[in-house]
Amino acid sequence: MTAPASLSAPLRRALLSQEALVDAFADLNSRGLVPDLRCNAYGLGIDHVSALARDAGATHAVLSIADCDASVLPPSSPDKPGSAVWLEGSRPVVTLEGDVVSLKRVPAGTPVSYGYQYRTPSETTLALVSVGFADGVPRSASMKGQVSLGGTRHLIAGRIAMDQMVVDIGDAPAELGDVVTIWGSDPTVAQWSQWSSRPVSLLIAQLAPRVVKIWN
Repeated sequence: MTAPASLSAPLRRALLSQEALVDAFADLNSRGLVPDLRCNAYGLGIDHVSALARDAGATHAVLSIADCDASVLPPSSPDKPGSAVWLEGSRPVVTLEGDVVSLKRVPAGTPVSYGYQYRTPSETTLALVSVGFADGVPRSASMKGQVSLGGTRHLIAGRIAMDQMVVDIGDAPAELGDVVTIWGSDPTVAQWSQWSSRPVSLLIAQLAPRVVKIWN
């Protein structure tokens, strides 16, 4: 089965939580740390993010030169290094989602994706998900990374492609259009950092422009 293009929501979206950001900045401030907001707050928008940091008690921030005019916080002194741990607070700041766009029941031994580096160990269902490495999902997490569908984690089957990835969901129920969480509450962006061998700040900063950012 293959799904038509979604008309109700972007196929690739990053949900940004203002409440989680404020909590993360407040925790940072309580520890006497300066928020690192370089690179346009790692792509989340320096104007809005710096305002949230100020509301949480921050008085200065580590800034890129290009972001100084748009930031509501002044740059910190060079002797005060910043911290980007606010990107991985106790609640997810950024939740990356895609949709199930195709479902296919296949027999054991079915090769999946480029190079056929993955073959299904048993009869299973493969779900095609609308997010790939062109969206900022690192290919280095292929066959190691997991995503959540219907509250259950599933392994990425084969190599992550440019626009999509394949997930082996076994006998789990799924329908076209179901939401797939790449990272958020479960799995977390910190776990994706381990699977991909990339820092959290780089994972967030490299989300592509076509990933629609939605504040809530």
